[in-house]
Amino acid sequence: MERAAEALGWSGVVVPDVSLLGTHVSVVVVPDVAAHEWRLENRCAEPLLDPDSLAMWEWPEGRGLFPPSAVSIRGVVAGVDRSARNALSNARKWRGFAATAVALPSGEAASRDLLLECSYSGVAVVCEDQDEAKVIQPGHAGRLATARRTTVDRWIEEKLYGRLLVDADLADALL
Repeated sequence: MERAAEALGWSGVVVPDVSLLGTHVSVVVVPDVAAHEWRLENRCAEPLLDPDSLAMWEWPEGRGLFPPSAVSIRGVVAGVDRSARNALSNARKWRGFAATAVALPSGEAASRDLLLECSYSGVAVVCEDQDEAKVIQPGHAGRLATARRTTVDRWIEEKLYGRLLVDADLADALL
């Protein structure tokens, strides 16, 4: 998935095997080291998942009073586990949060129908080879233009921040 993110131009840290929103994907996040340090200094480094508290954190009136988000989502890559259609379905669920892509395994060709559906949904298609990944079809950059930020965004960011804190392979991103 790192090669797919690199081919798409998504810089950041790949958090693999994320199970959220009824999907199983890899998420590319950009850690905010300053926000992490702010949270450490103010003794609120642990991720908070309480919906009521997160709603207050997102209030415009609370800017500066509550912890800043320690990660932002750059993109989401859905790998093909059962089928390419399942991967597309998973990627579509994340379009409201970030740019998305379907990563086809080495040797699997993308059908015209799959490319058409991905194009319609704004989902990129990447073919991973053993040495590199190649973008077969670009997708839309960023989240859907009509998607506004909600408490769910913050909840997902907190979950991903928690993964960075506990996963030794990813924790270096916060230093």
